Amino acid sequence: MTNREKEILELVKSNPFITQEEIARILNIARSSVAVHITNLIKKGHILGRGYIINEKDYVVAIGGANIDINGFPKGILKMNDSNPGKLNISLGGVGRNIAENIARMDINVKMITSLGKDIYGEKILEHSKNIGIDMKDSIVLNDYNTSTYLAIIDENGDMAVALSDMDVCERIDVGFIKSKKKIIEKAKLCVIDTNIPEESIKYLVNNFNVAFFLDTVSTSKAKKIKDIVGKFHTIKPNRLEAEVLTGVEIRNDNDAKTACKILLEKGVKNVFLTLGKDGVICANKKELFKISIPEIKVINATGAGDAFLAGLIYSYLNNYSLRESVVFAIGASVITLSSKDTISDELSVENIKLKIKELGIC
Repeated sequence: MTNREKEILELVKSNPFITQEEIARILNIARSSVAVHITNLIKKGHILGRGYIINEKDYVVAIGGANIDINGFPKGILKMNDSNPGKLNISLGGVGRNIAENIARMDINVKMITSLGKDIYGEKILEHSKNIGIDMKDSIVLNDYNTSTYLAIIDENGDMAVALSDMDVCERIDVGFIKSKKKIIEKAKLCVIDTNIPEESIKYLVNNFNVAFFLDTVSTSKAKKIKDIVGKFHTIKPNRLEAEVLTGVEIRNDNDAKTACKILLEKGVKNVFLTLGKDGVICANKKELFKISIPEIKVINATGAGDAFLAGLIYSYLNNYSLRESVVFAIGASVITLSSKDTISDELSVENIKLKIKELGIC
């Protein structure tokens, strides 16, 4: 055991509910370093659980895309069909991977099932995952594919103007591959998936595993994959356009959005969080249906906000939050991400989310 590991072990023994953020501050080291040391202590059998979140034996499985994000930011107003002066930012992405990292930053054990190319980008994703605390040993690395790449142009308001994705490698997350991960999936506390994986794989998952499934619909075109099986999901987070695809309801106002939520609940969904951008979120389950507003903030990059939001919902589920507590926590996570140039904010942590909620007065 290293001296640093001894220091961390003593802190955990003295306070089983201490967060990784608090440990990092006390020892004046990076939070990601704390995650690595705790992982090593767990492997060596010195730490049996993280009492402040869930037992260390418990974990979340994320199944979906993992790729490199290249975001372009114009220096002025974005002009289409023209060359725009600006800046480029390269970061790790992929909806499933983004959700997994956000979950890890909330000190929850997460296993990622994805497919990568055997290239420099794939190596970067694996190395970063190891450092941040995402277990990638159940993912596959392929010689004959490139790691997924997502290219987005962000406009002057921080919103995505246009994007292009090369995610052919995700097709290798097929039913056969899913079957090989049966034990890992069926023992998870919950499974979050994105619609970047093949439709057949999604259907196999929800029809063959007795696990709470959380869903990120990703886009309107990919939401069509789950239209006929949407009732199999415990929690979903569609935006306005995706909800229209899933329900057939044209959403022009809040009443239409609430109608769409009711239809999704009737199909079997337990919790619906219909996001309306700056207009707020419609939240619904069998007992409650309400709208919550989003505070006005300066948006730097909106690309990863939805991933942080869903990770916030997962944290809330694992901690038995109410519907309102869940959406408030999820909004806090997304606001932190909206204020970062990266798809995932380095500032994201349970402690910072709670501080942000208090700062903004979200309720």
